[in-house]
Amino acid sequence: MLDAWNRLSLAVFDLLLGWSLDLGRDATILLVAVGSAAILTLVRRWTTDQDLLRRVAADKKRLGALLREARKRGDRDAVRRLRATKPRVAMKAFRQEGLPLAVSILPIAMLATWCLLRLDYHPPAAGEAVEVVAYTPLSAAGHVMHLVPQDGLESDGWVKAVEAVTDDGPPYGRASWTLRGAAAEAAHRLTFRCRDRTLYCDLIAGGRTYAPPVVDHGDGWVTELRMRPVRLLGLVPGIEAVGFPPWLVAYLAIVIPVVVVLKRVARIY
Repeated sequence: MLDAWNRLSLAVFDLLLGWSLDLGRDATILLVAVGSAAILTLVRRWTTDQDLLRRVAADKKRLGALLREARKRGDRDAVRRLRATKPRVAMKAFRQEGLPLAVSILPIAMLATWCLLRLDYHPPAAGEAVEVVAYTPLSAAGHVMHLVPQDGLESDGWVKAVEAVTDDGPPYGRASWTLRGAAAEAAHRLTFRCRDRTLYCDLIAGGRTYAPPVVDHGDGWVTELRMRPVRLLGLVPGIEAVGFPPWLVAYLAIVIPVVVVLKRVARIY
């Protein structure tokens, strides 16, 4: 199900935005963020009762002024009535939020999936060093893992020992290679063999996209391509505590203020 969703999201947004990847990841993030802000603003304009929301905003402002006046007079009854009125007014606005959310959620979810699969990392350039790590069950430690040589691929070695890692959570085995791939029309198909197990993953070199960075082969066998994460202007970090990658932090940092500005300029409530 997840693979089908990913393929659909890539098919739709590669068609719509794939060309922007040639401009560089910074330009793509900026384009996607500003475009998202504009679409969200227009959707709100088309799917809400703007006259009602305008009147609700005026009512909230008036209630605020009356509440301040009542507090100055020390009129507790008036303060209590006004406070009780505010939630009822706010509820009128809240009821307008459902349709914009329903209209926006599917394309925004597909766009987020596309960004995750296209903007999380810089695609390795031809000849750029990329670390590839294979994680194994602890039972494979002490054995060797063989990366099958192929044309257009350089490695710091084809056979590596699987080392036990026991000091960071549950124990596991680990082997790593530093690879450099030549530019090619198709991805380099990496083939790893260890005991009776064969693992496959792809490395795209010199392309505008990258292969899935992590592939779970099941039963504790995982391969990972360690590529450079995309950071806007090389500066914007991610927020690890909440699982936000750098591109998402940059996206939100642009979208939120642009939506505020567009709504104010277009007088959209």
